[in-house]
Amino acid sequence: MPSMKRPYRPRNATLGVWLVNGVALACAERLVTRGAIEQVVDGLAELLPVIVLAGLLAGILAVQGVAARMRAAVSGGTGRAVLIGSVAGALTPVCGLGIVPLIVALQRHGAPLAAIMAFWVSSPVTDPAMLVMTAGVLGLPFAIAKTAAAFGAGMLGGFLTAVAMPRADAGVSLGSALPCADGSPNRPAAFAFLREALVNFELALRWILLALILELVIRNAVPAHWIELAVGGAHWWAVPLAAMVAAPLYLDGYAALPLVRGLAAAGMSSGAALALLVSGAVVSLYSAVAVFSVVPLRLFGLYLVTGVLAAVLSGYAADIFGLVIVVD
Repeated sequence: MPSMKRPYRPRNATLGVWLVNGVALACAERLVTRGAIEQVVDGLAELLPVIVLAGLLAGILAVQGVAARMRAAVSGGTGRAVLIGSVAGALTPVCGLGIVPLIVALQRHGAPLAAIMAFWVSSPVTDPAMLVMTAGVLGLPFAIAKTAAAFGAGMLGGFLTAVAMPRADAGVSLGSALPCADGSPNRPAAFAFLREALVNFELALRWILLALILELVIRNAVPAHWIELAVGGAHWWAVPLAAMVAAPLYLDGYAALPLVRGLAAAGMSSGAALALLVSGAVVSLYSAVAVFSVVPLRLFGLYLVTGVLAAVLSGYAADIFGLVIVVD
């Protein structure tokens, strides 16, 4: 069975992000506003406890093997399988790219395709660590709404798959899983916990730093009325526009949070913000490319439609129920 660890990414890519952070921060200090470095450091210090807690939660979940146990549970009727897949996806810390080897493993072990889609769509949107991060950046009500949106997206994807591809469980063959780093199952639990906690801490720190820089640039360079016109206020197009542009522009689950906070401060509606986060997490460009390499074209198209449709529905629901983003 393929490892369920975070997928391998070249070390040079990680170093490249840190290099981009340094260059972007220097440019922001020189070209955007004086005191940019101090503002970014202050923002990072404010979020540091939340980043640490997120890393610890990811480590705990890795040791407990939540993802492995879920694979054996998605059996029985379609409704039960989709429900379990959606709940497990919303609770399992698997990123958009990391889901690829897992969906291949689930299919290989005979899991229903509807349950696979439910898990596949809901998992990248949130997990307990992301819930904590979202609550710390955008407020607890928004974090709860994002978790509910993840569950709803999974249910939608699962039942759409059951309707559109009712006989696919026996016929759809997924490709090979992507390689994953450090996938040995024999390592001590303490080592697995420490490794996963540190990896997630570094991942969050890396992208949060970049996001804080982007947030600073947005606050100083993007006129508020532009954001208000595009995705703010009561415009009917704000939510679908946010969902459509999120996928190719999406950075990372952690990086998007301060970025959305900056957009909200500039006038983005809560519904558009939720649509951006859901669509970006499910159908982000780097995830879509990886998924395309291992699934049939028809299933890939259904995945894209599900991600955008779930984002739009979640966004409109957020606006209808008056969801509020907490921006200090």
